[in-house]
Amino acid sequence: MILGDYTTICLTAKETSEAKNNKNYLKSGNGLIDWIRLGNSGVDLTGVGGRVRMIHPYELKQHNTKNDAWLAIRGRVYNITHYLPFHPGGAEELMRGAGRDATELFDKIHPWINYDSLLVKCLVGTLRVETQDIFFDANDSFPESDLLLPSSITQDRIVIRNKLTNYTTPPRKKRLLPEDDFLDALNTSLELEELSLPGYLGTLKIFKRETPPEDVPPALFYDWEQTPKQLTIAVYTGPFSNPGAYSRIAEGNLIIEVTINGWLQTIKVLLEESVQDLQTKVCYHSGKIEIRAQKTESKIWKSCGEITVGSPNKITSHKILDYKVICKKTLTHDSWMLAMSPRTGSIVLPLGHHVRVHQTIAGSEYVRSYTPVNKYWDEESTNSDIRLAVKRYDNGILSPMLTSLNPGELVKAAGPYGTFQLHRLKSTRIMYLLAAGTGITPMLGIITFMLTRSNPNCDYVHLLYFNKTEKDIMFHDKMTALANEDKR
Repeated sequence: MILGDYTTICLTAKETSEAKNNKNYLKSGNGLIDWIRLGNSGVDLTGVGGRVRMIHPYELKQHNTKNDAWLAIRGRVYNITHYLPFHPGGAEELMRGAGRDATELFDKIHPWINYDSLLVKCLVGTLRVETQDIFFDANDSFPESDLLLPSSITQDRIVIRNKLTNYTTPPRKKRLLPEDDFLDALNTSLELEELSLPGYLGTLKIFKRETPPEDVPPALFYDWEQTPKQLTIAVYTGPFSNPGAYSRIAEGNLIIEVTINGWLQTIKVLLEESVQDLQTKVCYHSGKIEIRAQKTESKIWKSCGEITVGSPNKITSHKILDYKVICKKTLTHDSWMLAMSPRTGSIVLPLGHHVRVHQTIAGSEYVRSYTPVNKYWDEESTNSDIRLAVKRYDNGILSPMLTSLNPGELVKAAGPYGTFQLHRLKSTRIMYLLAAGTGITPMLGIITFMLTRSNPNCDYVHLLYFNKTEKDIMFHDKMTALANEDKR
């Protein structure tokens, strides 16, 4: 039977009898449904913050214990630590593939299992495969046919060609070898860039494919302007870079934290005078970030102050901020919109990224992920930075608490999380989107981005939105108005 994206295997009587002696009974609470619940709970099953990246085989090899177990299947690396107690075959069986490429082992036991759907929340990254191109560059003395060579020499050539596939050492330097040492050189993996071979064999050149450089954030440029009452600082990150920004005042300094593609870069402005009421805006097409602040005293400054740009750092953890609820409005009969802003500062998330709401209930911390909705879909709450669409589940843990919050109360949230790359939409002319229920929220930002007047390359956006009944449709009136306004 099929349960969502997960496959349940039903054994026949014969298969059950054969497997009876090897059967592992799962503990209560470790069934398939329990695993699905854990995957949807917001817990980071990847152990790396959910950022998909390239994994070197050496790094994979380090994660080979029950407390820290990774494995690779068909080039995709998964953190199986949390899944071990849920594995029907037992943790020990699954640990046979820990720390290595387990594709062959997986195919021998149960190749029909949809492992990617089962472990999608555990995906760490893709396995890096380093290969080399090796080929002959023969000189003029190379014979036209093996028939011209003595049989012993012909056999030697066959052996040499077979040995070449094992020669994978990165090249470093050039060295001439006598004939007797040639095969030994291939077997002992000397670091060679070019071999001048004896007699008929010509020249062997070894080339290593260039490894793609690690992703690096774009360089930041900034500018500023002012009026007697307002200061505006602009940060330029480049078109389609999809930046996020969090600005705040700390000890008289304006701190601007810019996040791009998993990197964090901080701009510190030692202000000439004091400011208040920060607002942060991002233009996703141009990558421009604007931070606007009201001057405490109306006057023209000689300069905005001393500006320092820090070095970019990879994001390894996210700050948990206190957000104040600005307002709450009804979306459907069981869904509400929470408009919030950080208690200190102003924030804008990258398009397609989400926050994780943290809440301690009865001594236990619970985490849920929500993708914010942009201002187009909630024009009333203009003074808020983040808008969360929350559906209430009466038997839920976190949603009843969130939907009962009132303006002025606080919510803890961390972010941004996500790996969505905006440049993928740069040349997209026709887009098809599928969503169900509250899963519409990530699509709303993409829809408005694709249909903005500054994006004339888009021809059509098709949305297929599933709901139980018509009354469950979120943003029904707004989507209808947009469809009537923009025929694309």
